[in-house]
Amino acid sequence: MARIWQFLRRRQKNFLDVFPFPNALGAARRRRATGLRAYLGDHRDTLLNSAALLGGQPGVRLAQSVLDGFDILGTPTRRTMRALDDLLDLLMLEHVHDPERIEAAHFVMIDPASPIVEEICLLADDLDDMLEAYRAVKDVRPATFEHEVAA
Repeated sequence: MARIWQFLRRRQKNFLDVFPFPNALGAARRRRATGLRAYLGDHRDTLLNSAALLGGQPGVRLAQSVLDGFDILGTPTRRTMRALDDLLDLLMLEHVHDPERIEAAHFVMIDPASPIVEEICLLADDLDDMLEAYRAVKDVRPATFEHEVAA
C-alpha cells in the first residue's frame, strides 16, 4: 500500500510541475498580498497621517478601511482593493483640481516646502509600485493547451 502512495505522490508532483494550475498562481498572489500587507503594516501611521492631511476625516476612514481589509488573512476583497485604489488616488493628488471635493481644500493648506510633501510622494510611489506588482501576478493566467485532431 505504501508503494502505491509513493507512486501517486511522485505522479502528482510531476503532473503539477508540467501543468501550471491556478493553485500555483494563487500561491504567488498570496505572496504578493503578503508583501503588500507587510508594506501597509509598516507604514500604517504614515498612511493614516497622510490621509488625514490630504483628505480630512473621510481620508482617515478610507485609509482605515484599507488597513482593516488587509488585516484579514487571505486574498484582499474587491471592496478593499477599490478602497486601496481610492487611497492611492488621494495620495497621488488625483482630485485636487476639483473644487467640489474635500481634497482641494486640504491641498491648498499644505506648504509645498514642508518635508511631509516629499514623504507623501515617496509613500504614494512605493504604494503604486507594490500595487502594480500585486496586479501583475494577479493578471497572469495559466497556459491553455489546444488539442489538434489529425484528419
